[in-house]
Amino acid sequence: MKEVYLAYFDYLGFKEFIENNDDEVLIRRMGHIFRDIEGALGQGKYNKPHNGIVLSDLSQSSVNCLNISDTVIFWTNECNLDSLIELIKVAYDFNWRQNLFNFPVRGSIVKGKIRIVSGKQINSKGGSYSVQCLYGKGLIKAHNKAENQNWAGTVIDQSVISDLEQDLNGNKILSDYAVKYKVPYKINMCQDEEYVLKIGKGIYNETALKNTKDTIIEIFSLDHKSIKSESVQLKIKNTLKYIQFLAE
Repeated sequence: MKEVYLAYFDYLGFKEFIENNDDEVLIRRMGHIFRDIEGALGQGKYNKPHNGIVLSDLSQSSVNCLNISDTVIFWTNECNLDSLIELIKVAYDFNWRQNLFNFPVRGSIVKGKIRIVSGKQINSKGGSYSVQCLYGKGLIKAHNKAENQNWAGTVIDQSVISDLEQDLNGNKILSDYAVKYKVPYKINMCQDEEYVLKIGKGIYNETALKNTKDTIIEIFSLDHKSIKSESVQLKIKNTLKYIQFLAE
């Protein structure tokens, strides 16, 4: 097992999304998810267009990613400040792109131990055995922290904050990309304010605030996802409350 920094995200309403759309829509929309994962890893860097297609340049990224159905996991190779800063930037980019333009997500950023096992074998008859398994206490910690949040947003665990606060660059990253907020949990996990990722660079007037809130609601209901249930309505309400907080 190796101690790393880990960002864990799960999509809200993913089962309904799969059940309520035909194959063509699913393939197109999953392509949007893959695009945004690559965009977050590439951090605004792109390869030259090829046949009219522009792809993110991932050659300089040291962050790993695994996407399994409704779960997206990013993690570092090392447990140092430079790796953590890159992970924060990737997670920040992914978080706001999803929640404002693509698909509602909730997530967590933690420090913990994991192990990745990867490989594929194909026999002479065309049968295959593939393994792409990420496991460890760090993954469980990240999953529990994300799963229990009752909104679309991403919290940074204190294990990560403690490391960031030991360095001036780390404190600047917190100031640029995060803010303290009382995270809404399904169960009473934390009484105190925690650092959470900002959504976008700022909301500067009432028009921008209204448009952002309308977008949040639209993203929750996009792709024939129902927002009628009390649990979904509460997640939307909590998310909109956070957007209001960012504007104040």
